[in-house]
Amino acid sequence: MANRTLIVYPNKNLMLQADAQRLVLALLDALNERLADGSHRARVDVALSGGSAAQPLGLVLSDPLADSIDWSRVHFWFSDERFVPAYDTDRNALEARRLLLDRLVAEGKLPEANIHEMPADTRSADEIATVMANAESSDADVRAAADTDNATLLDAAAREYEQELIREMGPEPVFDLMILGMGPDGHYASLFPASSGHHEVDVTDRLTVGVSHSPKMPPLRISLTSPLIARSRHTWFFAAGAGKADSLAHVFARPNNPEYPSSYAGGTEEFVWFSTEETVTKL
Repeated sequence: MANRTLIVYPNKNLMLQADAQRLVLALLDALNERLADGSHRARVDVALSGGSAAQPLGLVLSDPLADSIDWSRVHFWFSDERFVPAYDTDRNALEARRLLLDRLVAEGKLPEANIHEMPADTRSADEIATVMANAESSDADVRAAADTDNATLLDAAAREYEQELIREMGPEPVFDLMILGMGPDGHYASLFPASSGHHEVDVTDRLTVGVSHSPKMPPLRISLTSPLIARSRHTWFFAAGAGKADSLAHVFARPNNPEYPSSYAGGTEEFVWFSTEETVTKL
């Protein structure tokens, strides 16, 4: 595994601008890397996240070097997704599309097939509302039935994405670049602290996993698993804001701590944390 590197910027704005340029250069480098047989990579696989980790996407095309990227060889995936309807603005995929991907598709630079979205909830709004209300019912039997329905759908959706990963990248997929953000509670992707009743970060026999009753809304999610994330060639983590200082200190203090799931992450060739001065005060 690569050693962890910490880069601290004076403020979040500068961090985002720098990382947009870094993304452009990373894609150019990966696409133009000369392999042992003298060839170049046929494709580069990038996993995206939502929130602050997605914001550099909106700055990518302002870099003149972005015009030199062969986007047709770049495949975009997602580290996690909110299991809501495809049109719901909570979707990480919609955010990534708004910031960058849809424009690349519209300009004919990125094939739509290169965007690998996690499955969406296809139930009607009324069906979703009923099941979610039942999941909070005071009646244990009603609650259990709703949880079973949600768990079944989540597991099927996670397995569907797992099969797409295997079809595209083989039985042990490896991402060229994994872009992640850390929540104030230390979670990453949709892998939450054990104290919130979640143990998905310890799942080792799956590539993807369903998550219900997320402590952060919306409650239903799909996530890549920690072993898949950890074997990415390059992993970038974004953590900005004073509210994340405590969690960052815990993450750096002890690896593989289920109370601070971001401590499970890693990268085989590069593992970098990008942060701000106010976030590292307790390191």
